[in-house]
Amino acid sequence: MAVNRGKYIIELENVIAGYIVAPPKLRSIFKTKQIVLRDINFRVGTSERVAIVGRSGSGKSTLLKVILGILKPFSGRVLIHGHDIYRLPWRRRVELLRRIGYVPQDPFKSLNPVLKVKSILKEPLEACGFKGNVDEKIRLIVKLVGLPENVVDMYPEELSGGMRQRVLIARALISEPEVLILDEPTSALDVSIQAQVVNLINEIYERLKLSIITVTHDLAIAQYVADRVVVIDNGRIVEEGSLAEILNNPRSNFMKTVISSYPKLHKLE
Repeated sequence: MAVNRGKYIIELENVIAGYIVAPPKLRSIFKTKQIVLRDINFRVGTSERVAIVGRSGSGKSTLLKVILGILKPFSGRVLIHGHDIYRLPWRRRVELLRRIGYVPQDPFKSLNPVLKVKSILKEPLEACGFKGNVDEKIRLIVKLVGLPENVVDMYPEELSGGMRQRVLIARALISEPEVLILDEPTSALDVSIQAQVVNLINEIYERLKLSIITVTHDLAIAQYVADRVVVIDNGRIVEEGSLAEILNNPRSNFMKTVISSYPKLHKLE
């Protein structure tokens, strides 16, 4: 399928999104819209590193669902290479969404416990119709994320949290996406392992030069994995720019409050 390779890979224009809710006993009678995201305008360019930062309940998860084609917004447009994915036939939408690799939040719950790593990595290749040498492809991606070769014959329960996170990243990368989205990639890991995962994210960026979106509640993580930070609060984007710009000149009350919790980050150069 021909696509419009414009300046931006992902664009959200004036997106309003949320959920249809109703009282448990009156679902078929009274349904209302619960608005979570309000007037979201967001863009990701080629080889750009962006962090989406916000506290729990700010709308980060809903924003991810909209980008990943899971939740159709009430209004606005979600474009991948200029195509509004929610106005496309299902097959064409899937083709475009395959350009995005997604790493879910919890490495302990996101891997099928009955499958060996080799089968876990093989699944996305089968889904995209890969015709090459599957074993060689798996070997290369395992090496890329810094795992030993014998990991392919192991089950998730045999892996540490850091190793599971690397398997999730490998699964997201194996079909060669243009954009990698990581949802709270360090939140479930020990502090010592967090640094390793951050280093891995940066190594992947330097090697592949793909666009990376990191969703996090932690400004310290955002500092190391992103060139541009988008701060979301109460379903709205309240700050956007480099982390230094945001910390040195915060506009929102939310960021002014947050900065007081990060004295080591204040006044970045």
